[in-house]
Amino acid sequence: MALKTFILENSSTKRQRQSDIQKAVREYLNNPKAKVEYDEKGRATITNIDKKMNISITCCGKVMLVVLFEKAIGIDGEYIPAIADPEKKIDYMTIAERFFSVDEVEFLRDSSREAELETFIKIWVRKEAYVKAAGKTIAEFPNFSVVDGPRFVKKIHGIAIKTFAIKFEDCENYIFAIAGALEQKN
Repeated sequence: MALKTFILENSSTKRQRQSDIQKAVREYLNNPKAKVEYDEKGRATITNIDKKMNISITCCGKVMLVVLFEKAIGIDGEYIPAIADPEKKIDYMTIAERFFSVDEVEFLRDSSREAELETFIKIWVRKEAYVKAAGKTIAEFPNFSVVDGPRFVKKIHGIAIKTFAIKFEDCENYIFAIAGALEQKN
């Protein structure tokens, strides 16, 4: 099975988001018994199906992006205006110093002032997508790097990581990354 992506409207309630995901998965699999279940950490799995399917979900801004794949998969996204909002006064350099590796903090500091926020987001979504695909948690963030010198790495421990572009209204205000056993073009 190829990677399947759903773009759903993000809801303000967890219950509605889960209901929307459940409906989309059942329709796609043409299986009214397919069930999306969540563990204590909020990770989703699909049950009551013949062939194992992995699912990853990210909610940001007005959208929810859901991906299905036969292998472990992780997706993450950020809505740029929400982080760039000056009223929120998000100190992303402090966040980077707490959660990023030394190499990533240096990579961020080396970016131009104009590109700093976008660089921060690109690092964050890659890290988040990787931990989802690898079955890890945010606590692992400082223990690995998504950069190597002046560029982003393509794989970590055999898990490919890349920016994920998808078209929908207002998509230019989002940055997504996907990680998993994906085909990697060299």
